[in-house]
Amino acid sequence: MNIEICQMARFIPEVVTLINQLDAYQSALYPAENNHAEPIEYLAQIKTYIYVAKWDDRIVRCAILVLPRDSAPEVKRVFVTPDYRGHGIASLLMAALIDKANVLKLKEIHLETGVLQPEAISLYQQLGFELTAQFGHDAYDPLSVLIVKNYIPTAK
Repeated sequence: MNIEICQMARFIPEVVTLINQLDAYQSALYPAENNHAEPIEYLAQIKTYIYVAKWDDRIVRCAILVLPRDSAPEVKRVFVTPDYRGHGIASLLMAALIDKANVLKLKEIHLETGVLQPEAISLYQQLGFELTAQFGHDAYDPLSVLIVKNYIPTAK
């Protein structure tokens, strides 16, 4: 097993395929009114940092750090193909996004997941994310779990 974390410059077809798989997965879990995923077309127009995990040169995971103009930085479109779950890939990829947030000197990053994804919630909490109140422009959603990772600047 050879896992490599890479930053991509754009939404390549493999990333689009993963995002489409994520949309199908979430559509099976949540009603349409509880799915708050931004379309790729929107994400392609704003500042994003796209990360993927490659397993023996095959892209099996994606996550995107989004820097919208009018709201807080957010991690979006986090997905691992089912066959590659349980190998620590999610932790490696999220660590890369957290490192990028530190390099960018972001004060916080937000993330929204769902109540029916306890494994994801557990992973994010292990990585230092904490439950938070509503953020962004979405109204309250009882099926959403909103979390944030705050940063304390380090003196050098």
